[in-house]
Amino acid sequence: MEFNYTLDKKKKHTVVKLIGNLIAENQTTELLNDIDEHIVDSFIYFVVDLSELDHMNSNGLNILINILTKSRNAGGETVITGLSEKISKLIVITKLNTVFAIADNQEEAVGMFNKEESWL
Repeated sequence: MEFNYTLDKKKKHTVVKLIGNLIAENQTTELLNDIDEHIVDSFIYFVVDLSELDHMNSNGLNILINILTKSRNAGGETVITGLSEKISKLIVITKLNTVFAIADNQEEAVGMFNKEESWL
């Protein structure tokens, strides 16, 4: 399966859904450009939904780190959700579970940004 993604702007955050196989470096250029555009538009909070991602390697981990870095540099945050057992193991083995906030679902992810703000 090829790699694809969707970006869905909500009130103050963006849901990034990664779909298919994220294994080649050249698959991520357009996504990172789109992330940059969202940040320019003041969308600095990202929920990265991995529920439809079948396979991911170091290139996939790199894209997650890039999204996190871009959002934090802009004063925002990134939360990942929808981890399969296989991808969850990869996140734990690489110790990225100590870097990323991980939520069970999108609603929980949004709540992690700022529990006291209702604008998300």
